[in-house]
Amino acid sequence: MDVIRAIEERRSIRKFKDKVVSEEIIAKILELATKAPSGKNRQPWRFIVFQKSKKDELVAIMKDSFNEYKKQNKPTGSFELSINSINEASAVVLVFNAFSNFEEDYNHYRLLTDTQSIGAAIQTLLLAAQDYKLGTLWICDIFHCDAEICSWLNCKEELVAAVAIGYPNQLPYPRPRKLLDEVTKWR
Repeated sequence: MDVIRAIEERRSIRKFKDKVVSEEIIAKILELATKAPSGKNRQPWRFIVFQKSKKDELVAIMKDSFNEYKKQNKPTGSFELSINSINEASAVVLVFNAFSNFEEDYNHYRLLTDTQSIGAAIQTLLLAAQDYKLGTLWICDIFHCDAEICSWLNCKEELVAAVAIGYPNQLPYPRPRKLLDEVTKWR
């Protein structure tokens, strides 16, 4: 894998082909995600993979939440687009923080450390998927229905993200990025 090329070519994919990604490939990608750096080696990430009918159930929960938001005239942002992407993807991985809801002395600094570690695992997952010629979409719109999802799963861990995975059915252009001088100071 050419890491620099993977970083430069990776795009957020919102449209997927109707083609199944094997469990073996998803397992390998997740195994690679667990190699991400982790503050204090806490490895706070937990993953649940959904495919086929279980993914359909997840999509139904999300659609119900979306419809409830619409009824109440609450803003939905890109929620509907994220639901459609999950629906089209071969699989979706829900990512959880294993510690935030359980540790008695959990504090702001542990939250920051664990959040960075989980973000590193997700980024590693995205780059590993890129090497397999897969498309991914890092999704935070699940926050619109995190309580409903966790209730459905009977899961007490904190849901922090979802990642849709599949064979891409689009080739998005590179999104604009701020110039290095805009985001960096040298001292």
